[in-house]
Amino acid sequence: MRIDDIASDLPRTNRLYLKDSYLREADSKILRVVREKGTRYYIVLDSSIFHPLGGGQPSDTGMLSASGFEFEVKKALESEGVIVLYGKSLEGEPREGLVVRQKLNWERRYLIMRLHTAGHVIDRAVSDIIGERIDTMGASHGPPRAYVEYKAEIGEDKLELIEKLANEILDDREVLIRKVSPEDLLSSIYGAPNLGRLPKAFVYRIVEIKGINAIPCSGTHVSRTSEVGKIRLVGVEALEGGSRLYYDVEGK
Repeated sequence: MRIDDIASDLPRTNRLYLKDSYLREADSKILRVVREKGTRYYIVLDSSIFHPLGGGQPSDTGMLSASGFEFEVKKALESEGVIVLYGKSLEGEPREGLVVRQKLNWERRYLIMRLHTAGHVIDRAVSDIIGERIDTMGASHGPPRAYVEYKAEIGEDKLELIEKLANEILDDREVLIRKVSPEDLLSSIYGAPNLGRLPKAFVYRIVEIKGINAIPCSGTHVSRTSEVGKIRLVGVEALEGGSRLYYDVEGK
């Protein structure tokens, strides 16, 4: 089943999670239903609190419900601005036009928010320890094992230094979200990796951790760095052309 085909000809999804990362529930209307097999379906809503897989962030999970209908959202995917939910019906069948209540698996989402913000802080710490801005090759800011891949050789001997600096600069900083035009992009960002790979857009969403960095990002984040807790580096793996740095957060 091709996600592009399921999303074809539908309007772009209203991404509620971009406006409020803390939104746990919301009502929405089903625009399209495609049965995969048995009780498993693909569903497209007109709005979504579920962040899809992408941008270094894993998919949200949760539930959809209405009178006589309950659906477990196992993953959210995206095609050309349309979010497609995949999962299993636990009661009843989905139908187009049905208004449903979306409910996030909040514990998972909040962990992802903490991990994603921590990942931006680690970006700064790695660059400071290495002595230059380091681009990233990939990332997964969420369970089961969070990591960031850097275009640099990072040895085990650097982990303690990076972790110490990351926690020192973490502090209790405000995390700001704003949108800027392409003309204002360069004057609005600092400490941002991968600018050479940044796709063209009419509007850029910037996540700024005050005093640390301001990075184009479509992910969900906490509003203050004190919510992250303690950043813990749990390992490093050598890759072709770089290193994969594994990390976690604990406490709050």
